[in-house]
Amino acid sequence: MSVVYLIGHPVEHSLSPAMHNAAFRALGLAHSYETFDVTADGLPAAVQRIRSGELLGANVTVPHKEAVMALVDTWDGPTAEIGAANTLSRTADGRRVLASNTDAVGFAYATRSLAFDGARVLLLGAGGAARAVLVALLVRGAHVAIANRSLERARTLARAIPHPVERTPQVIDWAHRTDLAETDVVVNATSLGLHGEDPLDGAPLRPGLTIVDLIPTAVATPLVKRARAAGLDVVDGLPMLLQQAASSFKIWTGQDAPVDVMRSALFASVS
Repeated sequence: MSVVYLIGHPVEHSLSPAMHNAAFRALGLAHSYETFDVTADGLPAAVQRIRSGELLGANVTVPHKEAVMALVDTWDGPTAEIGAANTLSRTADGRRVLASNTDAVGFAYATRSLAFDGARVLLLGAGGAARAVLVALLVRGAHVAIANRSLERARTLARAIPHPVERTPQVIDWAHRTDLAETDVVVNATSLGLHGEDPLDGAPLRPGLTIVDLIPTAVATPLVKRARAAGLDVVDGLPMLLQQAASSFKIWTGQDAPVDVMRSALFASVS
């Protein structure tokens, strides 16, 4: 049996094991998917376990998506542009660790019904998920403002991702994130919501606003609940989780993921 880990801190809330283990069973693959709570100090050793062949691969989540890039041996083009990884595997020669990013694909799938061309998007966060989202938003023609609790990290992100001059990301102070008068879409790419927080606490949710909350939890986050109660268009974190998981599955196994099986397992775990 080969093991795939979800590496992060914390990870006990994750819905990913249910999806992946159902997919492995459906295809008769002798693999298992397990959570592995890893602090920054333990991250190099976790990556080495993939390099040595002890693990089939791993997903990487908060707070390691950017830091892991310095520990792998190579990465694909999209991952290099994003500057963060959420999927680790061994290269074809079995000797090196390859970093991939399926977050951008997952976000594109989850928001496929939304029109971003010319939209004014407030992106909350400046970590690994935010980097993938920013790339996807710029490709689709959005005008993006970034708000992060660390203003310098927001500025770093705005500079790091290639962008057309006319769509240079704006950086705003975290304290001003609740002023949504000039915003069409809010994307929460922070970890706020994992433990009952609302990243827009105190902000009135006006009609016409769209909320995308990337936190994939069994119970709807406070922001998702509030947005739905206000009658807004809402995308929660589950569609993105499903699609990025399916893409990761193919990287590890070389087989198309049984998406319907994964979807059923995911929604059974949140019902």
